[in-house]
Amino acid sequence: MPERRPLRVVHTSDVHLGAYSLSKDTAWDSRRNLMERAFSRVIDLGREVHAHALLIAGDFFDNDRVPQHTIDFAAEELRRFGGPVFLLSGNHDPMDEGRIYARNPLDELVPGLRMFRSHAGESFEIPGADAVVWGRGYLESDWHFRPLHGLPARSGERWHIAMAHGHFVRADSDRHRSLLIEQHEIEAAAGDCDYIALGHWEPHADVSAGGMTAVYSGAPLALSDANQKAGWAAVVDFDGDGVRWALRRVDPREGIGP
Repeated sequence: MPERRPLRVVHTSDVHLGAYSLSKDTAWDSRRNLMERAFSRVIDLGREVHAHALLIAGDFFDNDRVPQHTIDFAAEELRRFGGPVFLLSGNHDPMDEGRIYARNPLDELVPGLRMFRSHAGESFEIPGADAVVWGRGYLESDWHFRPLHGLPARSGERWHIAMAHGHFVRADSDRHRSLLIEQHEIEAAAGDCDYIALGHWEPHADVSAGGMTAVYSGAPLALSDANQKAGWAAVVDFDGDGVRWALRRVDPREGIGP
């Protein structure tokens, strides 16, 4: 088989569009607007670097009752990207019946958008690329959800990307949390996957292990400035030299953050 063609994707997560929309305190309006501007900069980045696809690793929306203008903004920005988008649900925007994506099927509004609705997991090809993306649809009703459970074996010589929204276990004290991702799960994926696009943490983090590249992109903008380690998106390149990623600043404010 010919060599896999080079691939470039932009990876983001925890966008939390519509945050604070249920609050009657108008002081949060400016924060919500900043978060929208940060996501617009993710779209700008994807267009600037000519990304083959955009990966959104969960918590695209902040809650189940975001206003219609937030849904419209999200659809407009995703259409503006102009390429394939892969959207994973998170704990803030689950795939349960009657929840936000059931009432607002973005994949009917945005050409090229693929949503991971299957609880068992499903894979989609990136059109025009030698690549496949896998993920599981999160259901809030599943209290024991494991984001990487059921990751399929590699099929063919394409680039394989997994998306997972969950908490990486760094110590035994983390085990009371939900949506757990164990180091041994990341290590075990090394033969079947080339990159794991993670979400659930607002700060960026590299949790690669056992030769498996696994990265939290970090949020485009944190929910509050108490978190100074957000404001990024990741540009990920796949080619004959392997997989490389680099953070790009998308916080719309100058001189903010590290």
